[in-house]
Amino acid sequence: MTTVKKKHAYDIADLLIWLGIAVVTLWAIGKTMGWISSPVWVDMMPIFGGIATIAGISIKVGRVLQKLDVVIGDVERIEGEIKVIDKRVTVLEASK
Repeated sequence: MTTVKKKHAYDIADLLIWLGIAVVTLWAIGKTMGWISSPVWVDMMPIFGGIATIAGISIKVGRVLQKLDVVIGDVERIEGEIKVIDKRVTVLEASK
């Protein structure tokens, strides 16, 4: 059996996930250290980071589900081919 190593290519979903995590982390550190004063938009930074993270995760999940649909279709096609081959083998065995 051969194994295929796939290089991971980063895309917009990965960027959104890591950007969201970074924003929330940096905000929490800055707020804890007292570096950040409290205008309204600064207090909303965790919300912006959370939205970016959720958007990235949603994109990733959507892509995985699309790939899963392709795999399910391939498996159904293979099952159909196996049934045809099984019928052909039965005919060959019966003719012996």
